[in-house]
Amino acid sequence: MKYSASLIFSILIFQFTFAQQPSKPTSGEAFQQLKSLNFLGNVLYIAAHPDDENTAFISYFSNQVNARTAYLSLTRGDGGQNLIGNELGEELGLIRTQELLAARNIDGGEQFFSRAVDFGYSKTPDETLQIWDKEKILADVIYTIRKFRPDVIVNRFDHRTSGNTHGHHTSSAILSHEAFDLAADENIYPEQLSEVKPWKPKRLFFNTSWYFYGSPEAFKKVDKSKYIKINTGVYYPLLGLSNNEIASLSRSQHQSQGFGQIGSRGDNMTYVEFIEGQEMQTDSLFGGINTKWSRLKDGEEIGQILYPLEEKFDHQKPWLIVPELIQAFKKIKEIDDLYWRNHKSNEIKNLIKSCLGLFIEAKAEKNYATLGEEIKIDLEAINRSPIQITLDSVGIQDQRATLIEPLKENQVLKSNLSIKIEDTLNYSSPYWLNQKPKNGTYYVKQQSFIGLPETPKQLKAEFIFDIIGEKISYEEDLIYKYKSPTLGEVYKNFKILPEVSIEMYPKTLNFNDTEEKEIQVTVKAFRNIEEASQIEIKSPIGWTINQQKIKINTLNEGESKSFKFRIKPNQNATSSSLEIEMKTGNKINNSVVKTIDYPHIPEQTIIRKSQVELNKFNINTTDKKVAYIKGAGSLIADNLSSIGIDIDAFNLEDINASLLQNYDVVITGLRLYNISKSIDFKQKILQDFIAKGGHLIIQYNTNRNLKVDKFEPLNFQISRDRVVDENAEMRILEPKHSVLNQPNKISHKDFENWVQERGLYFADQWDKNLTPIFSMNDVDESPKKGSLLTGKYKKGHVTYTGISFFRQLPANVEGAYKLLVNLIAL
Repeated sequence: MKYSASLIFSILIFQFTFAQQPSKPTSGEAFQQLKSLNFLGNVLYIAAHPDDENTAFISYFSNQVNARTAYLSLTRGDGGQNLIGNELGEELGLIRTQELLAARNIDGGEQFFSRAVDFGYSKTPDETLQIWDKEKILADVIYTIRKFRPDVIVNRFDHRTSGNTHGHHTSSAILSHEAFDLAADENIYPEQLSEVKPWKPKRLFFNTSWYFYGSPEAFKKVDKSKYIKINTGVYYPLLGLSNNEIASLSRSQHQSQGFGQIGSRGDNMTYVEFIEGQEMQTDSLFGGINTKWSRLKDGEEIGQILYPLEEKFDHQKPWLIVPELIQAFKKIKEIDDLYWRNHKSNEIKNLIKSCLGLFIEAKAEKNYATLGEEIKIDLEAINRSPIQITLDSVGIQDQRATLIEPLKENQVLKSNLSIKIEDTLNYSSPYWLNQKPKNGTYYVKQQSFIGLPETPKQLKAEFIFDIIGEKISYEEDLIYKYKSPTLGEVYKNFKILPEVSIEMYPKTLNFNDTEEKEIQVTVKAFRNIEEASQIEIKSPIGWTINQQKIKINTLNEGESKSFKFRIKPNQNATSSSLEIEMKTGNKINNSVVKTIDYPHIPEQTIIRKSQVELNKFNINTTDKKVAYIKGAGSLIADNLSSIGIDIDAFNLEDINASLLQNYDVVITGLRLYNISKSIDFKQKILQDFIAKGGHLIIQYNTNRNLKVDKFEPLNFQISRDRVVDENAEMRILEPKHSVLNQPNKISHKDFENWVQERGLYFADQWDKNLTPIFSMNDVDESPKKGSLLTGKYKKGHVTYTGISFFRQLPANVEGAYKLLVNLIAL
């Protein structure tokens, strides 16, 4: 009978949801809300990335123990790869943020973040904490602890095992361990105390498993005297799902990482090791910690009202307990402790709403508006109980409609309200992307925003009700919904947008010579532009454009106009940025609106300054034709095309012998041999292509879940070797090899200004006909020679490379372009 207050609804409709719908809880969910209301204890789970969290643990403590449970992921996963699209970096971090929120929507947890940037794999916590700026991220962990006030903290990783795992992983545990004591010290980060108070958690644990000991056999021999064993495989009869199945549904939301899972049933043991704090008194994380109402001053009176309601609760008539809930609500509002007063007030208000079957909604006439614009809001409220309720008023911003309308049982009350979007509001864009991160830390101006998964919604409708004589207010985010012929009712987030979006394409232009290239500008209006406007293009020094000003008479809302101009570098041109702006009267617009839209997460909007990166290269290219087989998302095909490589992109299913006759080189996309089941059958086609004189370039794959038994025609073994220091020395093993000499001479200068890493998943064993080109290593490690292997097979060539071209090319690293062009020219 214990399951998340949003669980049933979330699981049933989640895949069809594009924004957060108004809640429609069942009586079973209302009962769970009551159980959670009567539990006063919090658990904070801490790790480094999206996907690090133990979803079975989070679901168990949310839905079985009834604790308020949250996951603090120090990063948003912006340094990883993307299996569903081409977004990388900050945009990938935005996707993974939403995937974590989707996971929490299923397992019942809450979600927090720090300002740390996921800069890619790190081998030591020392490197990690230096790049992140340890003091800032430690401050964020402490702020989250003070804000969430956990009784228990559980680390996913071990702070004592430096160097045994990803540096981010160990760092998350190190910071948590330090913050455990420091969060209670008012002299530590005192600037936070305007928002929160010092807090001392009771216990710190490490969520261990056999994985950390190498094997189940080794784990059996470990002294477990300080361990607690938890069976998270419980079954929820009213839901018909095990906790394991819920955890799998939750983890499967990490679609950009390909973490879809099959649900399991039966016992599932997880272990936590006691690290620090109050000694354990029982085999429970909360053993000896008061989690009842009596932990609060005058809380026993509240408990005397609420605990009997668990027995009294009628699933057919949940409203019967509302009078007692109102009585308890009045007392909760008088709790001295501000944290518990606010938190439990919100919980009991939501429980009252659930028991009444009270549905409220504020729907905008469209899914966006611009500053200063007036929009109409449709309001709806319905009371599906016989309890006496009156809707007093509804307000948004400073606009309020006074209604004083009784809500008769099951009778819909509809009204509307017109509001003007205040000029002081901000555009709807992720708060942590408003400025470029400095080193490894995002810049966040407002202390209260730190840790939040999303930018708080600026427009909320406040419904004020009189419920049995008690005034209670509820806030609902302003939303937009429409009818889809295939999906039915579809919700979208309401957004505040600039008047126009000015998009320039391509986003990056690479030049090898002084030949002109074309840029297309598309101006899209988000409101009627009724007066003449002027587009002004700001060309940097050393670059020439064929027109700098373009007039636009008018634009209707939703209308787009496109135009083109040409640009070329002069002989003294250097890499730079080209900016554009649109002047309308005394208003200047220079933003582009980027939308990220996938079916498993709500639509996301990023608003940035409109600009094009101009890169002046000196790269000799080749006339060889390239077929690029798409793998996990990357922009390599577009990057190569931008410097003049004749390249076409295909899905693996399109590849056949007849097609490949038209190409000299085939490049496989990232992790193609991991994600495509048919690659094993295509190897014969690729082998014949090589034998007839073609060149197959295989980009990195992981050594797990390979879809081939061996690589054909020249085999190699992929390891987990990588070099994460982007400045690591590149020792050239074959200086006379054509890969280093034609058509570009490769020197050590070409390995300057690389980003994030040198490469990953190098080979550690290979066919004798494959030749290693480089040797490299991180500090205090042995040289790795498997980053780039190439060799002849009959008339053609085979190359395997773990060099991270997919990061270097979008970062405009000229040396990486040269090296890849040389591979193509081989």
